[in-house]
Amino acid sequence: MIFERVNFNDEEIKKMSRDEFESRHINLFWLDRDEATRKKILGQVYDLITKPAKRTKQKAE
Repeated sequence: MIFERVNFNDEEIKKMSRDEFESRHINLFWLDRDEATRKKILGQVYDLITKPAKRTKQKAE
């Protein structure tokens, strides 16, 4: 997944907990922003990658 010009490896991220992912990347990307903002962005990335696939509802017949 590419998010704000940073490429993340989805399969590797799925192996990590949210805290582990944030702690490994907090001081690597978007250093021009404050730490709280970087943590929020990383949380968004983690959620986008690890969220379960949406199930489609089937119409009752």
